[in-house]
Amino acid sequence: MNSMTCDVLVIGHGLHALVTMAAAGGRLLPGRETRRVVRRGRSISAIALDHGEISARFFVDTAAGPSLADQQAFEPIAGREYIDTIAVTEGPGGRYALPYRAALAPAIDNVLVIPANLPPALALAAAHAVGIAAVLLARTGQPANQLDSATLRERLRAAGARL
Repeated sequence: MNSMTCDVLVIGHGLHALVTMAAAGGRLLPGRETRRVVRRGRSISAIALDHGEISARFFVDTAAGPSLADQQAFEPIAGREYIDTIAVTEGPGGRYALPYRAALAPAIDNVLVIPANLPPALALAAAHAVGIAAVLLARTGQPANQLDSATLRERLRAAGARL
């Protein structure tokens, strides 16, 4: 059985996964290849596949299929602002924002998710933001719910994101 280790593992397929992987500088595992999630307490430690196992410090789930985490639904509302906004887009009806807390997987410490029902432009901005957040979290080793969203927003602005 082959084994691989990386800082950030992005699970998914399509443009959101590619944007997240580019932002995180991580490895990509197409979502349809996920076989088994190896959990230790509140953390995911690896993804076991037919051909081996991939361990990571941090996981990002962008897959449209079965999620690594029970994701809470997030409904974007035009004109609504959040103190922890990490992604924005202009759309019909106004400005749409995504709060950092919508990307958290409440029951798992080392996973972020991209909500499935976002408008396409907001989903791409979210993929970039979540990739940057995953890098910060992998480097510090802290749980996702402890990341300072102000620090994340500073990093996003430095990378060219408009918030």
